[in-house]
Amino acid sequence: MTMLEKLSSKKHIIWDWNGTILNDVGHAIETMNGLLAKFDLDPLDKSRYQKIFTFPIRHYYDELGFDYSVRSFEDLCHDFVDSFMEGVFDCELFDHVTPILNEIKKQNKTQSVLSASDQDNLDKMIGHFKLGHLFDNVFGIEDKYGRSKSYRGKQLIEKSQISLADTVLIGDTIHDLEVGQELGVEVILVSHGHQSRSILEKSHDSIVDPS
Repeated sequence: MTMLEKLSSKKHIIWDWNGTILNDVGHAIETMNGLLAKFDLDPLDKSRYQKIFTFPIRHYYDELGFDYSVRSFEDLCHDFVDSFMEGVFDCELFDHVTPILNEIKKQNKTQSVLSASDQDNLDKMIGHFKLGHLFDNVFGIEDKYGRSKSYRGKQLIEKSQISLADTVLIGDTIHDLEVGQELGVEVILVSHGHQSRSILEKSHDSIVDPS
């Protein structure tokens, strides 16, 4: 079943941003490797990255081996995000996602973004890629620490006034699944993002491959 077929019965589609719409996995790895090199830590390849990337982000940083007595977790997050944003506009959108976004818009359904990116940078990215007209709501978080976006999801659901049964969340990580479960909505995970299909399959059975 295609993504559009899975979405046919829904009125509100909530999209994750990084790794779901924006193809930024390689850029995230490159950015982190620059930070790891400054502290003489082992670099990442894509396979290891997709196995250890997780939320809350602090657990991912723990796995990478950062010493917070040398540089605090909060400062490392700012270092990463600032460096990430310097090069993010060289990334591209997933080719197969853009037609889906446009088709859903034509169907006059509600589309939203719910992201663990901070609101200011999320707005900048969506503006750069000229996607603002496709989304009725864009919800990021208030800081750069990659915390749970569940509370923002609850605010989004309340604002939309669309029933939970008519809502679906699309993401690329187990955190997206956890958020959807907490919100009480159906979840579809994509296999082209920040966590590998093998990781996703351990927790969910509705996974869509690129098409």
